[in-house]
Amino acid sequence: MIYLELFITFFTIGLFTFGGGYAMIALIENICVDRKHWITHDQMMDITVIAESTPGPIAINAATYVGYKQGGISGSVATTVGIALPSFVIIYLISTVLD
Repeated sequence: MIYLELFITFFTIGLFTFGGGYAMIALIENICVDRKHWITHDQMMDITVIAESTPGPIAINAATYVGYKQGGISGSVATTVGIALPSFVIIYLISTVLD
């Protein structure tokens, strides 16, 4: 199932990457271009340019594009939720402890 693989891949990227969206771009390129061959290097360059010029976090924009290329709208939802969910959960857990 491609949607589950997309979700798990981008959940892992979101969970283990520190330094914001620009730090994630290198990891997204490594996994999506070199390891899994979901997109080409030229497409990754296009993603980076488009993600920087559109509103929103660059890593989420890049993840959404990769997901759309692999699984259409459902793929883009899976990657967007996957990359954003770890940050949300971590901040939520911290807020419960501090409250």
